[in-house]
Amino acid sequence: MPSATPHESSEAATSEAATSEAVTSALGPPAPGGGPAPGGGPGTVVATGLDLIMERLEASVTAEAEANRAHARSWAALAELMRLARANPHVYLRPAGLAQHDVLELAEDAAAFDAGLRLHLSTGQVRSRARQAQTLEDRLPRLRAVFAAGRTSVAHVSAALDLLVGWSDEKAVTVFDTQLAEIAPTLTPAQFRARARRLKEKLLTEPAETRHARAFAHRRVVVEAADHGMAWIHILAAAPDVVRITARLNATARAEQKKTKRGEPGWRSRDQHRADLAVGWLAGDDTPTAAKVRPVLLVPLLSLIGEGDEPIELRGYGTIDRASALDLFSRAPSFRRVGTDPFTGEKLSYDRRRYRPTRAQRDWIAMRFEDCIDPTCSRPVDDTDLDHLEEWVRDQGGTNGDNLFPLCETGNRRKNLSRYDYRRDRDGRVTITTPTGLTIAAEPPPF
Repeated sequence: MPSATPHESSEAATSEAATSEAVTSALGPPAPGGGPAPGGGPGTVVATGLDLIMERLEASVTAEAEANRAHARSWAALAELMRLARANPHVYLRPAGLAQHDVLELAEDAAAFDAGLRLHLSTGQVRSRARQAQTLEDRLPRLRAVFAAGRTSVAHVSAALDLLVGWSDEKAVTVFDTQLAEIAPTLTPAQFRARARRLKEKLLTEPAETRHARAFAHRRVVVEAADHGMAWIHILAAAPDVVRITARLNATARAEQKKTKRGEPGWRSRDQHRADLAVGWLAGDDTPTAAKVRPVLLVPLLSLIGEGDEPIELRGYGTIDRASALDLFSRAPSFRRVGTDPFTGEKLSYDRRRYRPTRAQRDWIAMRFEDCIDPTCSRPVDDTDLDHLEEWVRDQGGTNGDNLFPLCETGNRRKNLSRYDYRRDRDGRVTITTPTGLTIAAEPPPF
């Protein structure tokens, strides 16, 4: 190791002297004979450290309370925004929108979109927060006061609001509100949720069968993208069915795992077996009803042969690795295989004489875009409408590649009936200007 320079040695000596001086100051001068000074020693150091620790604890508590109060103010502001939009629909809507039977709903959606662009939230998230704030104000006023004072968190309040869904006994809700307001500042979110659930069970007069039937109506499947070419699939189903599924997965995985020993080729963990079995069962592998969907794989040809570094896209998910793409190309006849030219960027010519896009146009737009052009929407392109950015009738817009963009059903209607202005830039981005003056540009398509 190279020796220190004179400058470094001087700095080190100075640092050591400063440290020694600080320690001497904290401990006091040494006693005769080298022992600790009276009244000094470790106790003084601990006291100094304790003061610092207390300061940090108090700072964290103060910051948490401030954050809770800020969240409460944000929720209240969004609720007020929705009320103002419904009272003043002309701010957001064109005359055609004002003539709709659901004019107030349209105005609220347009205001939520405006807030979402500023807060980087989806329209649904904005409206959800506004509804939660309104429900908190109307049905849980005592818990709301605790929240506004910064003494409880969003997690606590959200847990209480979740339990209000479908509960119409206002006398019981008043008792629920009173007791929750007392315990919320003293419990963690998990403890609070458990206590709130038990309290609701005590207060409910509705039969459990009726409540289950209502909850059962909301069963669904949700897909969530994960990193590195993976994804989650969530199923909300009746508890007995979930128990049956889990039991079968566990039993079959246990039996399959016994076929190989740890360390042998092909050995898999119990979790891996369960995941593979679930995928195979849901996809119907090796059955006459096996899934025959045709996901589109967008592959720059140089990337596929290992000579380029352009990302490979599985439409509806995102980027996947080259090995996975090669595997799909080699063995999956249910995939539509599309190679994109990295040099020419060649695209189809479009029919400009008709309103409805051709099948070729639809296919090309579906390949160019990953999802809805609404910056706050993540709906995949296959679940959107192909929309004329400049309206066919109102703006005399053409049916061509420069004017066709994917918009979800809600976004499409909002664009046509509200005062939002959509314009296409030369680089392919879409610029959106809100009725309140905010201008934001959506990202250009990847192709």
